[in-house]
Amino acid sequence: MGAWRSSGDASSMWTTTVNSIREVAMEVLGVSKGYSGGHKRDWWWNWEVYGKVKAKKAVYLKLMGSRDEEERRSYRECYKKARREAKLAVTAAKIVAVEKLYEDLGAKKGIESCTS
Repeated sequence: MGAWRSSGDASSMWTTTVNSIREVAMEVLGVSKGYSGGHKRDWWWNWEVYGKVKAKKAVYLKLMGSRDEEERRSYRECYKKARREAKLAVTAAKIVAVEKLYEDLGAKKGIESCTS
């Protein structure tokens, strides 16, 4: 509203308009620090995924540290199993998170009127 009430030359009116838009945008959208502060695509992670991935990494380190061929074969099988379990946990967590996201988006007011 401040831009409409301003007077003067075009340059000062433009500056007032830009500042008003920025102020409203910061109020509505918030301010970012300019960096993500972590992994960009792990918003769907949960404690089950965290545990499975941690277990997979631990078995991998044991596999890489082993020198005995029999021990290495055993750790390789354990690693394959842990990797499979981690992938399944990741897939399940992604499915649940995306379904919840779409459910939340569909529940917002006004969405039903657009799809009817």
